Amino acid sequence: MDDYEQRFLDETRVLLYQRVLAVLLVGIILIPFFSVLDYVVVREHFVLFSLYRIACSALLLVLLLIYFTPFGKNHAYGLVTIAYIIAASTISMMCVKMGGYSSFYYVGVIMVLVTVVILPLSTFQTAMYGIMIYLLYALPIILLTEPTLESLKIFFSNSFFFIFFIVITVLQSFEEARARKREYKLRSEMDVLAERLSYYAHNLETEVEKRMRELEESELRYRELYENIIDIVILVNRNSKILMANPRFYDIIGVPEAQKPDLNFMRLVKKDDITLVERMIDRLPTEQTVKDFQFRIVNHVGSTIDVECNAKCIYKETTLVGFQMVIRDITVRKKLEKDLLDSYKKVQSARSATILGLAKLAEYRDADTGAHLERIREYAKILAKHLAKDSKYAGYITYEYIEDIYNSSILHDIGKVGIPDSILLKPGRLTRDEFEVVKRHSSLGGDALKAVEAKIEGQSFLSLGKEIAYYHHERWDGTGYPKGLQGDQIPLSARIVALADVYDALTSKRVYKEAYSHEMAVGIIVEDRGKHFDPGVVDAFLANEATFWKIREDMFRDQEAQEAQQVCGT
Repeated sequence: MDDYEQRFLDETRVLLYQRVLAVLLVGIILIPFFSVLDYVVVREHFVLFSLYRIACSALLLVLLLIYFTPFGKNHAYGLVTIAYIIAASTISMMCVKMGGYSSFYYVGVIMVLVTVVILPLSTFQTAMYGIMIYLLYALPIILLTEPTLESLKIFFSNSFFFIFFIVITVLQSFEEARARKREYKLRSEMDVLAERLSYYAHNLETEVEKRMRELEESELRYRELYENIIDIVILVNRNSKILMANPRFYDIIGVPEAQKPDLNFMRLVKKDDITLVERMIDRLPTEQTVKDFQFRIVNHVGSTIDVECNAKCIYKETTLVGFQMVIRDITVRKKLEKDLLDSYKKVQSARSATILGLAKLAEYRDADTGAHLERIREYAKILAKHLAKDSKYAGYITYEYIEDIYNSSILHDIGKVGIPDSILLKPGRLTRDEFEVVKRHSSLGGDALKAVEAKIEGQSFLSLGKEIAYYHHERWDGTGYPKGLQGDQIPLSARIVALADVYDALTSKRVYKEAYSHEMAVGIIVEDRGKHFDPGVVDAFLANEATFWKIREDMFRDQEAQEAQQVCGT
């Protein structure tokens, strides 16, 4: 809450405290006074109603005494609420005594309601008061009297007018609150303005002298900055003629400042970038400013300079006369960025080659695998890119995730280096015990990558590699190994590689089986949707099955060509 709102609330609390006094005094005086009405209209109840009114006035008098205590000052809202409950209940008892539903004394309760507008209440508070007072009128009548058809009509009519008055009271309270806020704001602004005017009236001469000194100092600083700034500052007209330039400009283009040649800015722009700069200048009158715009200029000795430009429009009155440009030489920065990018690419290339070489340790022990690892990473990348379009994985499957799964998926069987050759290279189906030994490769590979990952600071692609190695033999229905994970408990990376691995195994020849056709492999994968494989991953596969087959065929052709070259070479 800002200072302005706090001061307004403080003023509202003071006003509430003052007006509660008025409400209590009105109640103490007027409620007994209306005994005159009782005597004229309902003389048979005059004595009883007088006792009601005197008791009500006495209770309001007690509240008035409390009001003048520190407790009453701090709880003015509570006191006035109790006062309204007492007053409305008193008149409600009269209504019950006079027949309830058909009593015309409901007007007295409306009069109690009308006094609510005296208080500085919010719209919500006023509405709550209106509802409370109406319920104090209606509930005793409903609970304590018997209705007739005719009296119900009268009660409905009375309630209709009562609700009408509640709405009017709420609207009146809303308008009064808004008017008070508007008045307080105007008074605050007037006070601030008065303080400012008083300050300037007493210090006008001093202020003028101060501002003149500041203006002179500012102009001097600007001139020093303009002449010594390391950036180029130029002013060009709408025809790109350079009207003014700082010394740095002449240093960059290789022309002595003393000559100040008649130059056109566009002639300095490198030919390949002229269209780009022209578009920038065309945008300026609409956008008013252009920031961090990069292009190249050529100086008078033919050297190309990379620059970054901030430009803005210059007006004389309302007419656009030209553009101010602040141009920074970023040639060194661009070279560093290029060197950094080249270094990053080299690191990425070296990393990919290292990962592939590590993965080949397992592949070289199995002559049937061929280009299995290269195909697996292509398949995994296709599936990950397709799943990235699903809102379910928004923010999870990022560009980095796709690159990491491409690089790390080939490590899925790295644990096979720990499986004996007698089992791994067995020409035929494995026994149950042998298969249990082979199943250990997932834990061996995951543990190995986990140990390597622990030596690396921060997030690493090996995080996905570890997940894949551990869990790529888990099944969607929970019947896989090593942990029997089910559904989304299985990391997404492992679910992706599981399908890619099975597809490649099905379509590859092994010592114990021939290669299945693409159509047969697709049929087997579809049949295992929701059993072995994540249904979403299967859907991604079906959307890209033609690409899978093309990758496989292309790699087989490349492999056959390489083998043929090796034969010819020998």
